[in-house]
Amino acid sequence: MADGVRPLACPAPPSGWYQGQVEWSGGTGAARGQQGMAAMKAQVTIMLKSGVLDPQGEAVRHALGTLGFAGVNAVRQGKVIELDLAHDDPAKAKAEVSAMCEKLLANTVIESYRVEVV
Repeated sequence: MADGVRPLACPAPPSGWYQGQVEWSGGTGAARGQQGMAAMKAQVTIMLKSGVLDPQGEAVRHALGTLGFAGVNAVRQGKVIELDLAHDDPAKAKAEVSAMCEKLLANTVIESYRVEVV
């Protein structure tokens, strides 16, 4: 070991975790489809409401101009969340995802959201 530098000791990954994977493969089994339930996907798009300042979007707009991309007047930045659901009724799935947004996924004071069930 040069200059007293020791290699970082990393513990083994937990069971169900694969090297290079960015999310847990475990869970409730909803993504794999539970017995008797068809797997559905929902996509939630969350954006800041129009009256709320978006400093991150403004920073991106400025950086685009600096890189030579003229003509970008405004940038609004948001996030997209994809959910794997064990549902067979799209209307119920959409209602449940909307409830998730109201309770956790979106800050409804400053953000709006749109739910699409596929």
